[in-house]
Amino acid sequence: MTAQHADQLIDGYLARLRVAAADLPAGVRQELIEDVRTHIAEARSRESDETDASVLNILDRLGEPAVVVADTRERLGLRTSTPYRPGLLEVAAVILVPFFWPIGVILLWMSPAWHWRGVIFATAQSGGSCVTVIEGTGQAIQNGCPAPAGPSVLATALSIVAAILIYTLPLITAGYLALRLRWGRRTQLALG
Repeated sequence: MTAQHADQLIDGYLARLRVAAADLPAGVRQELIEDVRTHIAEARSRESDETDASVLNILDRLGEPAVVVADTRERLGLRTSTPYRPGLLEVAAVILVPFFWPIGVILLWMSPAWHWRGVIFATAQSGGSCVTVIEGTGQAIQNGCPAPAGPSVLATALSIVAAILIYTLPLITAGYLALRLRWGRRTQLALG
């Protein structure tokens, strides 16, 4: 008899191990996975008649991936990371961004719930009648400078679009941050 599903069983176990070890440092996580993979290969080579049941027995002897990761953490003296729980700072940041934008942005920078690269900050820089909307990485999203020869239809349209962006971007940013805060919490719970 042969183990028809051996590779699938092992890949599934290693995938669960990767998820359980997601918060470990990258080097430790990779070393753990390689050690487990080597152990499985050695145990399989000792089997004279490999079946799906014998592969499952090998995996059962290793233990549940969460237990293996917990043992590794304990052996190396690593602390378990607890998921960050959003609090008053994040709520205040989401509320203040649309109304008092500079204060809201300062609160965003202070909060560990958001990484500054993951959040697009829209800022308007005015220089005469030119309006440039810039994202957090410094790249221009929209650049509108009307011709200096009086207001044209294009200049009026750009002014209206710029005004709409200036007044709605903080609201859009606040909504995005609120959703991101909620999704980040689910991801942390799934990993923890």
